[in-house]
Amino acid sequence: MKVSIVPYDRVSECWDEVAPLLKPAVEQSLGRFTLEDVYHLVVTQESHLWVVLDEDEIIATCTTTFTQYPRKRMLTGQFLGGTRLREWVKDLDEMLQRWGRDHGCAGIELTGRRGWVRALRDIGWNATFFITEKGYE
Repeated sequence: MKVSIVPYDRVSECWDEVAPLLKPAVEQSLGRFTLEDVYHLVVTQESHLWVVLDEDEIIATCTTTFTQYPRKRMLTGQFLGGTRLREWVKDLDEMLQRWGRDHGCAGIELTGRRGWVRALRDIGWNATFFITEKGYE
C-alpha cells in the first residue's frame, strides 16, 4: 500500500477514479457539499486530496484541510472513502500525522458518522464531541 498526496495540478487526472469513492461521504454532508464543491476546494488548494494505492489501483481517498482556531491549528479530515479499510487506515493515519506536524498542526480531527469512532479507536483516536443539528422546515 502506498499513501500519497495528489499534486493540485494532477487532480483532474484521477478525479474520475476518486469521485465515486468520495461520493458516499459527500452525501453524508446532507447538502453542505457536492462533489463539484470538493473538486473546487482541492484544485484551488483550499483542501488536499490523498489517495491510497495498491499497485496502480486507487482503493481509497480522502480530503483534508487546515483549520486555524484561535489557540491551535488542526489538520481536518473532510471526506474519506474506499475499500479494505483495515489494510491502509494505519498507513494513512501515520502519513496525515506527519503532514500535519510538518505544517504546524497540533493534531488531526475528523467529522463523520459514528462508525468512525469504532474504526479509528484501535489506532489512538478518541471521540471528543458530537454535532447535533436540526433543519428548518
